[in-house]
Amino acid sequence: MWGQCMDKETFTSWSRAYASRSWRFEPVSQKDVLTLFEACDEYGVIPRGLGNSYGDQALNTGGGIVSLQSFVNEKELVVSDQGCISVTGGTSYEMLLSACIRQGWIVPVVPGSKSITIGGAIAADAHGKNHFHQSSISSCLIEMDVLIANGKVVKCSRSHESELFWATVGGLGLTGLILRASIQLGKNYSNNFNVQSGKYSNFEQLFEQFKETTVNHPYSVAWLDLVSKKNAGRGVIQSASPILESSETFSYKASKHITIPKVLPFNVVNKVNGGVYNAIRFNSHPSGVKRRQVPIPDFLHPLDRVKNWNNLYGKKGFFQWQIVVPETEELLLNEIIKRLNNLPLLPTLAVLKRLGSESDSYLSFCKPGWTLAIDFPFTNISCRNQLNDFDRELAKAGGRIYLAKDGGVNPEFLNEMYPRLREWKQIRKKFDPDNVWQSDLSRRLHLA
Repeated sequence: MWGQCMDKETFTSWSRAYASRSWRFEPVSQKDVLTLFEACDEYGVIPRGLGNSYGDQALNTGGGIVSLQSFVNEKELVVSDQGCISVTGGTSYEMLLSACIRQGWIVPVVPGSKSITIGGAIAADAHGKNHFHQSSISSCLIEMDVLIANGKVVKCSRSHESELFWATVGGLGLTGLILRASIQLGKNYSNNFNVQSGKYSNFEQLFEQFKETTVNHPYSVAWLDLVSKKNAGRGVIQSASPILESSETFSYKASKHITIPKVLPFNVVNKVNGGVYNAIRFNSHPSGVKRRQVPIPDFLHPLDRVKNWNNLYGKKGFFQWQIVVPETEELLLNEIIKRLNNLPLLPTLAVLKRLGSESDSYLSFCKPGWTLAIDFPFTNISCRNQLNDFDRELAKAGGRIYLAKDGGVNPEFLNEMYPRLREWKQIRKKFDPDNVWQSDLSRRLHLA
């Protein structure tokens, strides 16, 4: 039993809005991993990477949490001549990108932070600022080794054990522990991206320009000011393209960062400060198009330049609401932008991206359309309910909530949002009949 072999610890989400008391299991080798099930009890176990999940995906109240942080790669990460690399599930994007770029390669799909593990990214079917052109991480995933509930390690791919492969991609850690993954990389020729940006004084202008930008540039993202009463949705579009000129020395090196040293006793992100910050960010951008070369990590991971930025929200933290609005529902996206300002919630940080092809994951979040991610200060357990009406409208329109980020969506909307959910549950039951892999999220959403 877990309680007989270790003491409980308190684990929190990156947002600090959610927490659990759980036992930690930290194997140092694959042989050690296989003893995991000797310690497991009725509350099961869930994989946990670097602890940067926004919601309750990697929390397991009363049960266990397994981390692969001590299960390191035995050798230096080496890219094959064909651009393939094999890493443990606990390898961070920072470690992977550092090794790849040094050898003249890059991971084709990179999420918004370098402090995410490969296993966590696969479990979320993570996407980046280039999803419209590249799709999600599954597009470059060759195969993986998954520890399933009976203690066996299954090698799976698109052509071998494909049910387990696609149930694990986007499966939120509920089908097994990703021990190792092989990834197909792309060539890289510089330490920098060519980046251009422009600002737009209202959402209509920004949105029309964003459609064109996403078609013409591999990477694109828009920051939106949703605090402004007069011009909700104004913002800045950034786009980037690789530089096709060889650098003498390749390195993955970001600009210097600042650090928020500790959790503040109160939330400094309020309506006044948020309004001032957004106004400064918008007005400080020149009127014309701004062009420059930017280090790759600075463009891909801008928030990482402020270390521990989550501390700004104080002890209560924040929560993120990330949605996808189908490409045929532009009017709904416009309505959401306008109506959010009328809620008793503060949309402090809002980012818009365009999505392309949906993957074959049973729980794929991404589909052709527009994804809007917004951070809100967490005030109490009911504040997430303020968004229920939007969730209902999204479900009816074929939209989705990103389960890998969310901590409070009503389970009644899931079958509409995720039409292959029942199929995923059947496959999960096949590989985990005793519900070994479980989490606060799986119990909240009745995914067992």
